[in-house]
Amino acid sequence: MWVIIHCIIISVLVSMVYASYQQFELKPLVTSMEANDIETTKIFFPGIAICSINRISLQSAKKLATNISNAKITDRSVDEILNLIMQLGNLYVSMMVIDNSNDVELDKLLTTYYNGSYDVTQIMKTLTPQCSTMLLKCILHGIDRNCSELFEFRKTQDGYCCTFNYVRESDDIPELNNMIKLTRDQERVETLGIRNGLSVIMDSLLDDNFYSILPFKGWKVTVFNPTDYPDMISGGVTEVFAMPQYETYLNVEATLFSSSQTIINLPRNKRNCIFSDETIFSNITMYTYSDCIVDCKINDIQKFCGCRPFIYPRRGKKEC
Repeated sequence: MWVIIHCIIISVLVSMVYASYQQFELKPLVTSMEANDIETTKIFFPGIAICSINRISLQSAKKLATNISNAKITDRSVDEILNLIMQLGNLYVSMMVIDNSNDVELDKLLTTYYNGSYDVTQIMKTLTPQCSTMLLKCILHGIDRNCSELFEFRKTQDGYCCTFNYVRESDDIPELNNMIKLTRDQERVETLGIRNGLSVIMDSLLDDNFYSILPFKGWKVTVFNPTDYPDMISGGVTEVFAMPQYETYLNVEATLFSSSQTIINLPRNKRNCIFSDETIFSNITMYTYSDCIVDCKINDIQKFCGCRPFIYPRRGKKEC
């Protein structure tokens, strides 16, 4: 009887160990919440993108239309050329345009003006309202700062916007074998409180409105992970609309994720993640889940259209 009891106990223990091992094989990682407080200085600021709802500056569009008219390459008036330039706003719209006759005319006009192929990205960057005219005053950590030092003109899901604390490699990489270095470090939180964050005073430029992507005037403020391309579909992005003559406050709550170095010994297909020092692409300084989603979208568009929208980072691919 004693031997039988021991055999039963050993059998139960073996089955429990085997079941635990099978569970570990399926989910080798466990995420737990730490109750310990984190020092404020260890928390990074999020990335911020300020995008004008008006995506094409009237003054910039008039300047381009005047230059094309002065080049004597068309019999169209400046107003007619300006109407064609407005078609560039369709690059921000994802739906299919049935009547594309104006787009064809615009393409012929730009091809003639630029003596051949032209860079859509550079044209849209020039036509977009500039940060130097839109941002009037910037305060960080309660100290007045030069806005041009804090913000960069970078690509987002809404085209070129004024970005703060966006620590990615260059938007456009002509050659895929080029190693790109980061140009700035992430901004850290020094002290909590509304007066110790980022404050920006902006000019609405109401007289410069030419092509709005939404039926109102103002700005779209996007909060995102500083190491990710700001893309709503990829997740981890929050959008807030700011209106002229109003103060808009954004309350940001930080969640810090950290991984134990011991799990680096597990195969990647088991842990379903990679560490920052595990380089996948030689030309990209970091690779995230958002990058994976964005790359899939770019590759699909490239496959079916032979080009990709200018709003996405260039990885040696042609713009539409």
